[in-house]
Amino acid sequence: MSDDDFTPWTSDGAARVRTAAAEFSAAIVAHAEVVASASSDADVPRIFAASDRLLPVALAYADAHFEHTGTGSPFGILAELDDDGADDDESESDEPVTGVSVLQRRDYRVVDEAAVIAAGRQAYLRVWPDDDEAAAAADVTDLGRALYQLAHADGWHSLDQVEGLRVTAGAVAVFEQDELLRGDPDDWPDDVFEPEGELLYSQADVFVD
Repeated sequence: MSDDDFTPWTSDGAARVRTAAAEFSAAIVAHAEVVASASSDADVPRIFAASDRLLPVALAYADAHFEHTGTGSPFGILAELDDDGADDDESESDEPVTGVSVLQRRDYRVVDEAAVIAAGRQAYLRVWPDDDEAAAAADVTDLGRALYQLAHADGWHSLDQVEGLRVTAGAVAVFEQDELLRGDPDDWPDDVFEPEGELLYSQADVFVD
């Protein structure tokens, strides 16, 4: 739109702002309901989908705001971040991604080490049901071994539900990766947690202040 074509403060522009605001308001409520109803990591895909639906409605409201007033985005710095993302998209290569590395960190406060060790011994017995509690006690003698047995039985994310642990925060980073890990771990590079590929996605979650 050229400066000559721009006509702010019209009744049509005001109507578009009100319509976009109503749609934005409804989208925020729908998004909040999805987020508030989430109770585990299994709900994360629903949250991402809700966020994907919210973004275009928010941008439509910002466009209506600008077309009516000629002033900058009502979202301030968020609009600049969105513009940066658009520039990044334009600079991305058309080459297909052949592999990815997903790096995760999840931090826990240990509030009851004895409870974690006890849970690890119970996990051991679930994996080895023919063994007895004495065998479990002989195997799980420290916190590290308890965490291994819990992950062995139920996966690392099961630690979120273990008595004695309290998840505080987590982070995920996805990198493009051409050289995938395979074969003998002794032959892997020493810096497996320092990928050289492009960062494709990152996420940070805080559960406890």
